Amino acid sequence: MHEMTSKAWQRSGSSIIWSSELLGPLVLGGEAIPLRVALGWVKQGFPDSPPGGRSTVLIGGLQTVLESFPAPATEPAFTWLRQNIKPLVRAFQSHWGNVGLVFAMDGPAKLFNFNEADELVYFGRGKDRSEQVKLTLGMWNGAATGEGAFRLLVPETSELGGYHVKHLS
Repeated sequence: MHEMTSKAWQRSGSSIIWSSELLGPLVLGGEAIPLRVALGWVKQGFPDSPPGGRSTVLIGGLQTVLESFPAPATEPAFTWLRQNIKPLVRAFQSHWGNVGLVFAMDGPAKLFNFNEADELVYFGRGKDRSEQVKLTLGMWNGAATGEGAFRLLVPETSELGGYHVKHLS
């Protein structure tokens, strides 16, 4: 997985971000859209233009939903991601190709674990990967690996602040 320090993730593709340094400017730029509202766009149609005419749509609530699945319910959480978030990301990119989709996460960073062997990010409080949700596979499928996937670094540090995928096909 490549590293990205630019702000290109704000203008296209989709991201999961927990760093307050990366989320701060987006939060100050306008309110986050509740996840239930964004999921409604998939069923009822997207607005003609992004909320507030911004180049980034900030979505809140994904981490809360994932944490609402009883531990160690990784399979139901994974299935929910595949059935709800993956279609949202696909439809969003189809409708607003030059707008970034950002899922604001609460963190902390230790809840997000990148496994180099399968190039996936796992999410959860469990100590073993079998107790964690395959977050990036559920959201982004195969796009979460290879050339289009990025680790987002906090500017002027080596601190990991999130993950980004350029395009979900």
